[in-house]
Amino acid sequence: MDNARQQIVDSIKNNSNILVTVSTDPSVDELSAALGLTILLNNMDKRATAVFSGAIPPAINFLEPDKTFENTADSLRDFIIALDKEKADHLRYKVDGDVVKIFITPYRTTLTKDDLDFSQGDYNVELVIAIGVKDQDHLDKALAAHGKILHDAAVMTITAGSDTSNLGSVDWHDGAASSLSEMMVSLTDGLKTDKPLLDQQISSAFLTGIVSATERFSNDHTSSRVMTMAAQLMAAGANQQLIAAKLEEAHDIGPGRVVGNKPKESDSSKTPEEGKAPEPSNELVIKRSERKSESAADQPQVAEEPTDEGEQELEQQLEEVTAPPAGTSSTPRSRLGTPCPSRLSRPILRPAWEPATALASLVSQT
Repeated sequence: MDNARQQIVDSIKNNSNILVTVSTDPSVDELSAALGLTILLNNMDKRATAVFSGAIPPAINFLEPDKTFENTADSLRDFIIALDKEKADHLRYKVDGDVVKIFITPYRTTLTKDDLDFSQGDYNVELVIAIGVKDQDHLDKALAAHGKILHDAAVMTITAGSDTSNLGSVDWHDGAASSLSEMMVSLTDGLKTDKPLLDQQISSAFLTGIVSATERFSNDHTSSRVMTMAAQLMAAGANQQLIAAKLEEAHDIGPGRVVGNKPKESDSSKTPEEGKAPEPSNELVIKRSERKSESAADQPQVAEEPTDEGEQELEQQLEEVTAPPAGTSSTPRSRLGTPCPSRLSRPILRPAWEPATALASLVSQT
């Protein structure tokens, strides 16, 4: 692993035109690692370009990826202006404000635009660093169609976890790394110069990948090494609270990590589906009119014990039907007019007449 990492470090130091790319379906960790590495290389006065043709996930919008990623490889090609050498004496250029002016001094002739030929040259790439790419089929589509880039440039890959790569001549693989962004921090240590390489923007990108891959340092990928690196990135300016909040807001970490999934609702909050038959119930329900029987309320009552649950339910409903009219005493009385025992003994009141007669009266009211 250390040998492969050192080969990548040496290649970066020895080349200027570097292409950084990712897979066809990169994670937040992959994109954050590629973004941070590209900015770091440009700060080292390299001409680094990051290419990704897919949709940028909202979770990393706060890192302003549009300023770093390009969705095609067209900018990597040279633009060629051809002119008959017999008509040109010498060339020079001058930067004038926002434009570059190219001056061609003619040799014993007059030049017009018809004397110039314009064309696209080769891809100006010396080194390709593919992050999280297993093979050529797994490469971003913007580069998959340009095999010449991979043929002319040195190709090196960086992989973590269980994934390895056979795309390039060198594959730096770390099965114990929590993330590709963690490996980028280690790569930065190998590239260190007299001045610090990590700034707030680079540190925030790397820490975003680490927080995403470890689910805010809560899963099995979390280690003492990655915690030390996280502290190093925070010391360089990364805001861990902001990163975690942005990732959770985009459902990259936390309960809604898988896009499209919603937190489970409790059973009590669920409502029956429309048109679905209700679940069977053990309740005994007898429909009745809201109007109470006044004649039944005047009849004397007697207390008896219920014989089973069904009869007890029936007795309770009969008790409601036989409730006295408003304004009268609600205290139940026996045939002799004496109050029934207290509710602590929970008596069930049954009408003095036959239950069959009361039930028939109840049914007729419905």
